Amino acid sequence: MGVNKKSCTSCKKNLTIATNFYKSYSKFDADGYMAICRKCLKDSIDYSDLKTVKDTLVQINRPYIHSIWLSSSEEAKNKNQDHFGLYIKTIQMKDFRDLTWKDSDDVETKKKISNLPIEEPSTDSNLNNQEIEQFELELQDNNRLDVIKMLGYDPFEFENNRDKRHLYNKLVDFLDEGTLEDGFKLPTVIEIVKTFNQLDKINNTISNMTTDVASLTSNAGTIKSLIDAKDKLYKSVLALAKDNGISVNHNNNKSKGSGTLSGIIKQLQEKGFEEASVNLFDIETCAGMSQVADISNESIFKQLQFDENDYSAMLIEQREIITDLNNKVSKYEEEIRLLKKELLKFTNKNI
Repeated sequence: MGVNKKSCTSCKKNLTIATNFYKSYSKFDADGYMAICRKCLKDSIDYSDLKTVKDTLVQINRPYIHSIWLSSSEEAKNKNQDHFGLYIKTIQMKDFRDLTWKDSDDVETKKKISNLPIEEPSTDSNLNNQEIEQFELELQDNNRLDVIKMLGYDPFEFENNRDKRHLYNKLVDFLDEGTLEDGFKLPTVIEIVKTFNQLDKINNTISNMTTDVASLTSNAGTIKSLIDAKDKLYKSVLALAKDNGISVNHNNNKSKGSGTLSGIIKQLQEKGFEEASVNLFDIETCAGMSQVADISNESIFKQLQFDENDYSAMLIEQREIITDLNNKVSKYEEEIRLLKKELLKFTNKNI
C-alpha cells in the first residue's frame, strides 16, 4: 500500500499527508487534512507579532482563542515543543473542532476553558503578589491545563484544593479518544477518579487509626465501618469500569496495535508531535533495540527447530527480498544521480 500524499497549496510540494499536514474537520477538506502543510503554516508566523498568528489562522479558518494561546505558550515552554503546533492540537479537540475564525475570542468559550478572569492579568499595583503567584501556579500545572483543554471545563472545580492536583493527575491518564468521544463514558471516568480519591482518604484514616495497639482497640468499630465503606466503593468502581469498558480486561475500544510502539507513534504524529518520527528512528536504530532483536531472534530460532525444507524456503524468500531491495537501491541511486546532474546545471548557471 502506497503512502498517501498531497500537494501543499502554498509551497506546491507533494508531501506525505499524515506527517506533514494537520488534521481538519472542515467539510471543505475532503481528505480530512488541511490544504497548507505544517511547515508553511509555521514559517508564516512571527511569535513576536501576534498579527501573523491571526493572519495564519484566517487562512485555515481556525479560531484565535486568547486563553488557549496563552496556555499553549506555557505548555510549549515546559515541554520544549512548538507553540503553534500545541495550539492547533488543542483547538482540534472535540469541543472546539467546529469553531471557525468567526468564533475567535468568544467570551463564553474563554469562560469554558478556564476559571481565570477573562481579562488578561493586570500588571498594576492593584493586583497583589498572592494573586500573581496563584496565576503562575495554575499556568504551571500542566495536568490541570491539559484536562481543561480537552474537556472544555474544570471537572473538579468544587473539590478540595488539596485534592485537585491528585485528581487531575489521575484523570489525565484516562482521557483517550474513546473516552472524549463518549458522552456517557466521560462522566463515568470522572466519577471513578473521585471515588479513588475517597478510597485514598479512607486508607489514610485506617492507617492513622492502626498505628499502635491502643489506637486500634479504641477505634475497632470505626475501622470496621471504614473497611465496609471501602469494600462498597471498590465494588462500585469495578462495576463502573466493567460496564463502560474502562479497565484493561473489559476495554471495548482496544484495537490491534494500539498499544505498540508503532501505534503510539502514529497517534503522536496525528496529534502534531513532529518529534515522534525522529524518536522512532532513534529507537529503531539504537544499539539497545538491536541487541533485544538479536536475543529475540535467537530464542525464536532455538524453539522453532527448522528442518532442511524450512531452510530452503527461507533462503528462497530471502533471495527474493534481497533482489527486490537491490533493484530499489539501483533505481534510487539512478534518481539521485540524475538529480545531482540537474542540480549541477543550476549551480553552473548561477555562477
